[in-house]
Amino acid sequence: MKSFTDRQGRSWTIEINYTSLRRVHALTGINLTRIVDPQANVMEQLTGEPFVLFDCLVAILQPQLDEKEITAEQFGEALDEESGDKASMALIEAIIDFFPEGKRMLLKRALTKVLTAAERRQLATLDNALQAVESPEFYQAIETALDEASRLTSGNSATNSPASSASTPAR
Repeated sequence: MKSFTDRQGRSWTIEINYTSLRRVHALTGINLTRIVDPQANVMEQLTGEPFVLFDCLVAILQPQLDEKEITAEQFGEALDEESGDKASMALIEAIIDFFPEGKRMLLKRALTKVLTAAERRQLATLDNALQAVESPEFYQAIETALDEASRLTSGNSATNSPASSASTPAR
């Protein structure tokens, strides 16, 4: 079992067993045991599609949600990207723990490699984004947008003013 905490400080325990797997499959059509099957695309869905992750979490945590008298909507409102990332990792680790020792060891090694590659990619993406934000072209685009907004605002103030009573026909 693996745990994560939502942004309201509530702790949630993810337990993968045949019943929780069946609930996930019934709700989402996803077979979590195919986590490393490239054809199934499960890992990518859990880490890249927040609504898929959310639906899987709701299915797995349904008994805890019922016990705490929390709706799926209230649960979702307590998740942000950071807690969602932690929930995703807890779910993936819990899925790996579901398997027997030999397969579990192999899956843990694979997960480590995937996480290392994903971290490298994320750092490269952030570096590229930072370079773009710091570029002269970005500053120029901001200046152009501000000039356009200013022009539109000053141009619209005269045309959007109500007509004077002298030009409005009497009724």
